[in-house]
Amino acid sequence: MRAAVLREAGRLAIEDLDVPEPGPGEVRVQVRATGVCHTDLTVVEGKMPIPRPVVLGHEGAGVVDAVGAGVADLSVGDHVVLTITPGCGVCRQCQLGALGLCEVAAPHMIDGRLSHGQQRLTKGAERINHFALQSSFAEYAVVDRRSAVKVPDDVPFDIACLTACGVSTGFGAAVVRAGVEAGETVLVIGAGGVGLATVLGAVTAGAGRVIVADRSAAACQLAEALGATDSIVVDEDTNLVSRVRALTRAGGGVGSGGVDVAIDAVGTGGTAAAAFNALRRGGRAVVVGVADPRATVSVPLYHLIDQRVLTGSTNGSIRPQVDIPRILDLYRAGRLPLDRLVTRRYPLADIGQAMAELGVEPGRAVITF
Repeated sequence: MRAAVLREAGRLAIEDLDVPEPGPGEVRVQVRATGVCHTDLTVVEGKMPIPRPVVLGHEGAGVVDAVGAGVADLSVGDHVVLTITPGCGVCRQCQLGALGLCEVAAPHMIDGRLSHGQQRLTKGAERINHFALQSSFAEYAVVDRRSAVKVPDDVPFDIACLTACGVSTGFGAAVVRAGVEAGETVLVIGAGGVGLATVLGAVTAGAGRVIVADRSAAACQLAEALGATDSIVVDEDTNLVSRVRALTRAGGGVGSGGVDVAIDAVGTGGTAAAAFNALRRGGRAVVVGVADPRATVSVPLYHLIDQRVLTGSTNGSIRPQVDIPRILDLYRAGRLPLDRLVTRRYPLADIGQAMAELGVEPGRAVITF
């Protein structure tokens, strides 16, 4: 099978690997589409410690091609999305519904293995590492059965794949983790793929006002087309907190302003602090951007007394087997325009170009097979 293999930082190459065989409790999926995410680019650039050689890709969707022993609830021909937070179903975190914090699967996200420590990718006698429990920059992926979420056959693969990570992360951050309520004011920092999905989540939840902030005017325009009510194009001189508070003061400039919910889809110490400091009393800030592990955030301690909350979220804190089908049902009903997120499509052979063009224009890039 063809796969994009990273053997050294900065160099993705298409190679022929062995078609993997599913073990007990696993399925093999013929990948039909996969999103291209900045997290993949972070690995390509050598900024995330992933064992190499490795096949990246963590937003796959496709058709079940083979099932391993003991798999009774999926069949050959089923359409599936490959989630990054399958959970094991038995640890304490999974029993509490926090599948993204699974004590069994989560540690394998970046150690080159599948959710129970398996390795299935080979090139002859050479072992090839997995990424994010799936490795979808390949024609086939073997995953744990829990990683494969069955979805309706009428959803295009290049739409379905977005729910594996980016859409789930943003939509879930607004709807699940932050629990946006009707009429609330929401700030979204960052209008990349995750930020745009956050806008859609906030709009779907009935937010009365959605403010988006990004360095790109084009990204802000797309966010407004998706339902954001206000946008702020920022640069190094922008005081985002002041701008947000000015926008949200009551009529006549009364009060200090602030938002009910702020979601940081960038993930730096500065953007996390801005999200927290833009809250009104009792507000909640959620950080979903992938941060440098060395980054820290500093916020005024006294703001905690005002019941402001700063927290984070993994994959939108969703329950994939329940929430991914629900998200796609909203798309099928015409209530969630996920198709408007996809602005670029590439064949696998052009994976290098797809990586190079991330951030050049707004919206999502997808590899199709």
